[in-house]
Amino acid sequence: FQTLFFAVKAWARRSDVYGQDYDIVGIRMAVHCKATLTSGWPVASLLAKATTFLNQAASKALTLPNAVSLLEYGAVEGLSSFRQTLATFLSREYGDNVERDDLFATCGATYGLYLLATQFFSAGDVVFVEELSYHRALNILAGDLKLQLMPVPMDECGVMTHELKRIVEEKLGMCEKRVDKSRPFKAMLYMIPTFHNPTGACLADERCPLVVDIARKNDLLVVCDDVYNLLAYTDDRPRRLFSYDKKDDPGYMGNVVSNGSFSKLFGPGVRVGWMEAPQRVVGHLKTCGIAFSGGSTSHCMSGLLTQAMELGLQDQLLMEARIFYKRNVSTMCEVLEKLLPSSVKFRRPKVYRMEFKTGFDVCVM
Repeated sequence: FQTLFFAVKAWARRSDVYGQDYDIVGIRMAVHCKATLTSGWPVASLLAKATTFLNQAASKALTLPNAVSLLEYGAVEGLSSFRQTLATFLSREYGDNVERDDLFATCGATYGLYLLATQFFSAGDVVFVEELSYHRALNILAGDLKLQLMPVPMDECGVMTHELKRIVEEKLGMCEKRVDKSRPFKAMLYMIPTFHNPTGACLADERCPLVVDIARKNDLLVVCDDVYNLLAYTDDRPRRLFSYDKKDDPGYMGNVVSNGSFSKLFGPGVRVGWMEAPQRVVGHLKTCGIAFSGGSTSHCMSGLLTQAMELGLQDQLLMEARIFYKRNVSTMCEVLEKLLPSSVKFRRPKVYRMEFKTGFDVCVM
């Protein structure tokens, strides 16, 4: 960030755009040294629109005949109407069938990751991760849960599958951990296959089935951080890795989880997310103590978001977000092309993450 920041700052002094402000993808990027590159949620204007939409959704949800049920304990896997409406919404956005019974409601992707990590693994177990990854997830896995992280090289097309195969086989070849019905996985593979954080890379289509094959042969649980998938600006959106773990495959066991969230789609304060997972994972989560004791997480709020989806409000907000982000990323690219020296190269993104390459460093925003 500092490399990019000071490059922009220095060149802005010699540019006629010095002093102009650019709203860049939910962050305030002022060329005159007011850049803030830490926000990872919708900008204030979109959150203001979301507030209005939430009010409309609440007005509908809280006047339904069964509204009182939203203040009771909910089903462990989540409100049935929420999961059905979410399945319809995701099927339309993904262009691929999403089944209600594969969805497990959460209070966000962080909770989903934590729940999976604690239910299927113990301190000292192995988690394979891309060599660059979301730092807060790594803090949870290694810092909080004392899991052993094993980095895997990646390139502009995502994780390098031949390296993944080699590293997994070498590491697990020395592993004495046994799998059983309650703990069916030897290790986790945590990855961000779509619009990777921090590089912006997408796992190449031809690599996706290879990752699934490696997971099946080595008893891996692949946890995909899929919080950015629906923010793509173009129609050629990458398929989520979950769709490559096909139920009608001869070797299917269910090794991939798609971990999603409304934090990027509606607002992080709603604390609602979901996991799209195989039945052997969903079935275990439905009986685990922390989920069974508290019932559905964010039960009331998921009822409100059900109405937001049914009324088309989430569709409208997502459409406006894509337009807003696309316009601002285009503006950012124009500014950077004008200000940065020729030694700095970047790829125009399809979502709000971008990789910068210099002769000395790689900077990602």
